[in-house]
Amino acid sequence: MSLSSSIKSFSLAILRLPLKLLVREKRAPSDPVSEFHLSEDDHIVYVLRTQSMTSIELLKRQGEQLGLPIGKVTDHKRSIPAQGSCLFLNKRPSIFRRNKVNAEHKDSIVKLLNAQKANPDTKFKLVPVSVYWGRNPGKERSFFRYFISSIEESGRLGKFLIILFSGRQCLLQYGQPIELTSPEIDLNANAERNAHKLSRIMRVHFNRAWVATVGPRTENRRDLIAGIVASDSVQEVIQREKSKGKRTEQDLNKEAGKYVKEIAANFSPRMIRFLSSLLTRVWYKIYAGIEVNNLKEVRQMAKDHEIIYVPCHRSHADYLLLSYQLYHEGLAPPHIAAGINLNFWPVGSILRRGGAFFLRRSFRGNRLYAAVFNEYLYRLFNKGTPVEYFQEGGRSRTGRLLTPKTGMLAMTVQSLLRGLKKPILFVPVYIGYERMFEGKSYVGELRGKTKQKESFGQLLGVRKALKRFYGKVYLNFGEPLKLQDFLEQRNIDWQQASLDQEDRPEWLSNSVSALGDEINRRINSSASVNSVCLVSLSLLGTPRQAMDKQELISHLDMLITLAKSAPYSPYINLPQNSGLELLNTALKLGMVQEFSDPAGDVVSIEGDEAVLSTYYSNNILHVYALPSLIAAIFQRHEKVSREQVIDLVQLIYPFLYQELYIRWTHDELDEQLHHIIDSFVTLGLLKESQNQLMAPADEDSNWSRLMTLAQAVQPALQRYAISLTLLHSLREDETLRRAELEQESQKLAQRIAALHGINAPEFFDKNLFRNLVKVLKDEDWVDHTEGAGMRPTEACRLLYNTVLSLLSVPVQQGLQQASRSLKQTKQSTQPVVENKPEK
Repeated sequence: MSLSSSIKSFSLAILRLPLKLLVREKRAPSDPVSEFHLSEDDHIVYVLRTQSMTSIELLKRQGEQLGLPIGKVTDHKRSIPAQGSCLFLNKRPSIFRRNKVNAEHKDSIVKLLNAQKANPDTKFKLVPVSVYWGRNPGKERSFFRYFISSIEESGRLGKFLIILFSGRQCLLQYGQPIELTSPEIDLNANAERNAHKLSRIMRVHFNRAWVATVGPRTENRRDLIAGIVASDSVQEVIQREKSKGKRTEQDLNKEAGKYVKEIAANFSPRMIRFLSSLLTRVWYKIYAGIEVNNLKEVRQMAKDHEIIYVPCHRSHADYLLLSYQLYHEGLAPPHIAAGINLNFWPVGSILRRGGAFFLRRSFRGNRLYAAVFNEYLYRLFNKGTPVEYFQEGGRSRTGRLLTPKTGMLAMTVQSLLRGLKKPILFVPVYIGYERMFEGKSYVGELRGKTKQKESFGQLLGVRKALKRFYGKVYLNFGEPLKLQDFLEQRNIDWQQASLDQEDRPEWLSNSVSALGDEINRRINSSASVNSVCLVSLSLLGTPRQAMDKQELISHLDMLITLAKSAPYSPYINLPQNSGLELLNTALKLGMVQEFSDPAGDVVSIEGDEAVLSTYYSNNILHVYALPSLIAAIFQRHEKVSREQVIDLVQLIYPFLYQELYIRWTHDELDEQLHHIIDSFVTLGLLKESQNQLMAPADEDSNWSRLMTLAQAVQPALQRYAISLTLLHSLREDETLRRAELEQESQKLAQRIAALHGINAPEFFDKNLFRNLVKVLKDEDWVDHTEGAGMRPTEACRLLYNTVLSLLSVPVQQGLQQASRSLKQTKQSTQPVVENKPEK
């Protein structure tokens, strides 16, 4: 070993004790060995951005934990760098050193390239490793950042201070390894040229990884306010308002500045670190763990794209959980669009420093506010700041995805048209809970109780909720969606539209609606099928929400097997537990009760949990909607051909597709239906003979499982039957306006729910009927003339009869009776017009 290597080894030994006491490093990803498919047979050499003895020691500690080669000083006299050798692209910063480039790493890469050429059976890999201290992006204009930086390019004094104050906020991030056997590397070419190319690739990697992990430098708040107020888009609105003569330009500029202060985040890395420490304690106390799935793809794409996280919205914990987990996974926490209702003391200030920016529920009538908000959002996108917003607008009280509010999506598309440095990438996120701490308040709201306004007093009430146990949380990242690709698939020339920003494009409204629907489908495609959802779905299919324990366990096993044999999506998260383990989890969480009976133990849902269980079953209803619809066909049909089953499902599918945001297009549906039918046959839920499908015999246990499964989609079919019944009860000279059909359908649904004890408040949700009527129009099942109302077409009668054939006879009779009763009530309440005698 050379003298310099000996000195460095001695320095490492001296460093070991203070590092052990002061530094608690984390790594991302948590398991780089499996994520990057690293093997003990690989010849691994680490590449770091800047020379640092501290980084070598940290790699040694991590290597011992992961079973990777232990980090060591590179001996440049060796013919091949040893496993675990550390190569540095730059030298340690110094006041007197102008050239920071370290040329020695290229010599080592040349040796590795030659070794790879001579030993083709050995895999030589360069593993880039970034080291972050405190993860503070810093201010764009800050005197102190030149002396005390949070990044690894610090001198000895700076590094000492960083270790002293940020030692427990250290992150080691492993990057995608570069395999020297890769097709992109021509080993027969000049080795020095290849080494130069690889060096440049790694420099680009470190630069992009830094922004993706830490985020761009934050702008001084005073400069931000001044910049937005002075922007062309805001000044244009100010001049327009000034021309009306009601306010002066000075007053309008002042008002615009107030809007910026109301909206803009005041991001603080110190607050992020504080919240991270606080939430770690909270999550470990109330949750059994946070399970993250499908993040690898996002981590790779975050370096080259402007990331917009679009999660479903179920709980106030959503944005805290997502930002917390992204931070711990080595990604920059996003700036979050929050409702102005959350801007109350002290929460508003904390959220603002955590990256929240606030928006009003409506911009209507206030062009200046809209211009300021648009400009702020554009600056976030153009700067490369990751952003998060909930396109549903508010939290779902039914467990279903809400119809997207397209305002934020439209502003995102308009920002693209203005021109951005990076392409926009939407990342759908499914957030699933085994149990939510807002459960009780949701039950009250579902029963008609007024939603409580967020306040400090309400915040104090959270303490009681934090004393309970809520099971696991699931963060599943769905298939990313590139905005440019989406627009091009719709044959939209967005680049031409970007040249003319004066006019709002005609295609914008329809495109953002389709974009919102597609994001919802991708969120649902990454759903998590957990214990409480499955147990709720099963018990709600029984008349009294109760089932024999052993039968329930068998039913749960069947549902899991069905979901695995005919998978909904490659991004979906399915449980690996048995039905018994899932039931035990639900019992532990208090969602169901078990009591003994002479004939065997019984499991049931009681009290408020019966209402809340509809919420949890709705989380996964889209996964089992098609199997349930197929099962429903055999409630009243003993024998049906495979082709008839597919035709029946295809006829009704447009309603489910719109209501539940199911992922398959009409062209993809056939293949999935065949998969589901094959799974039914394999599981014994159906029998097939000469292309005829038959249900099992009544005494077969599979018959009861098939009928229980059929109940999942029954409330949806009943809603469709309600609107269709109203349409087909019209006289020949009658029409029904769209708003009237929605209102009358809702009233009839409320009456049926009351008469038949349907304990699911979303059964008569007006938004579901609005979507239903939209499908009737889009699929041409009604003749509709604007202003003249609508009537059913001839094709609609086939649809009506098909839906009725999937309902039980008592349900059909109850539907007709409730319809007649409602019609009589409506006629009796109409005012009587007296004929006055002519004068």
